[in-house]
Amino acid sequence: MNSVIPSKTYSYLNVVPYNTLFNWGASSILGNHLKYKSGLQLVRIGKLIEKNQNRVNIKNDLFYRRVTIKLYGKGVIKRDEVKGKEIGTKRQSIISEGQFIMSKIDARNGAFGIVSKELEGAIVTPDFLSYDINKKIVIPEFFLLLTNTTQFHDLCQNSSSGTTGRQRIDESSFLNFQVPVPSFTEQRKLVSKYKNKEDLAKKQINEAAKIAKEIDQYILSNLGLVINKTHYKTKQIHYAEFTNITSWGIDKILNSLSFKSLKFPTATLESNPVLYKNIFRGKSPKYDKNGKGRILNQKCNRWNFIEMEYARTVNDNWLKSIEKDFLTKENDIIINSTGEGTIGRSSLITKPLEGLLYDSHLLLLRLDIEKVNPSFLVILINHTYGQSQIESLKSAKSTKQTELGVQNLMKVLFPLPPKKKQDSIVKFIATKKNEADQLLKKSEINQQSAILEFEKQIFEYPF
Repeated sequence: MNSVIPSKTYSYLNVVPYNTLFNWGASSILGNHLKYKSGLQLVRIGKLIEKNQNRVNIKNDLFYRRVTIKLYGKGVIKRDEVKGKEIGTKRQSIISEGQFIMSKIDARNGAFGIVSKELEGAIVTPDFLSYDINKKIVIPEFFLLLTNTTQFHDLCQNSSSGTTGRQRIDESSFLNFQVPVPSFTEQRKLVSKYKNKEDLAKKQINEAAKIAKEIDQYILSNLGLVINKTHYKTKQIHYAEFTNITSWGIDKILNSLSFKSLKFPTATLESNPVLYKNIFRGKSPKYDKNGKGRILNQKCNRWNFIEMEYARTVNDNWLKSIEKDFLTKENDIIINSTGEGTIGRSSLITKPLEGLLYDSHLLLLRLDIEKVNPSFLVILINHTYGQSQIESLKSAKSTKQTELGVQNLMKVLFPLPPKKKQDSIVKFIATKKNEADQLLKKSEINQQSAILEFEKQIFEYPF
């Protein structure tokens, strides 16, 4: 069989071979221009899969598992398990292990998958299409790989219609797509090559995760950290040694009981003001799309790295009015001050990030670097030891607001070993983190090359 013949393109007229037409409609006809490698047998998808006809009427007193499909080939996962009375659509389909399933709305974004054994018997609404795969013609893993290519997603986009964000693929068009189906030997070969790369990528991710655990254990053991959050949760009487109380206040005393070090003295910025030079809350911004200066926000501040693409521009005259000492300097620490899921994230400001403004949802901490290594404190704040304290401190506020604030930041307790010990800890963790980062980069490269090598065997390259 010959591969699909692409249409000839003219300024005002397009000519398309009649034998390639399976659906009438300009977007479908003009979009169906995938260039498969010559010599591959083309088969209609409708011959490879058969519609699942297993339907069920939802009963109010029974429980049902529901699924969702992650985008870009990330698989089918359990969404929830609810009672029938909570389900609006009463006529649904029952899916089975090994079936191919897709989202009509997000097919153009790669929402395809194979149903796992764990999801056997789950239900889906009519917005999810499920099919039995004809294993006499195609290997399921090969078919799934094919549907997860960028080229295939583009084809689905051209066969989707509706308002932006709610476009649904036309099932008839989808089933009439022609796709290459090599011999079983070649299918297995391509799937095997892909899996080898994918398995290597997963192995590298797991190795990076092991290093992250190693770093965590290193911090706990080297600093002798103790985390006992039950003091905050229980309502019983707590006893504290008078000699260990450095300041009055229930939250301060509970903090000292719950978070401590068995190896080094602990400190707070509140009780040791000599450890820092300044703490600033950011400014409420005066945005200006034509401005040249940029301001950092919570989205910019990740876990010890800054993503400048999320920074917004501000009015130049307003920026000039800000005192220079207020702007970021090398070795400053930026900390998210508000927001569920974002509060407490901290990052070190490096030389290239000097001179930036930050908005009112961020705090800037400027330490005395002769006494405290800023990287050391960032490590502790981002660690469970610091994050647990921030969670406790902000939750203890009577207003229940997710606000850290300057005063609460100053209450965070941290071990204070000698400066040389701080430096050695920072150096060790930096080395280990670099190892983990390199593994993750290699994993990403392997994941990308896995699908690229598959695509090169199917489509004319360059795409």
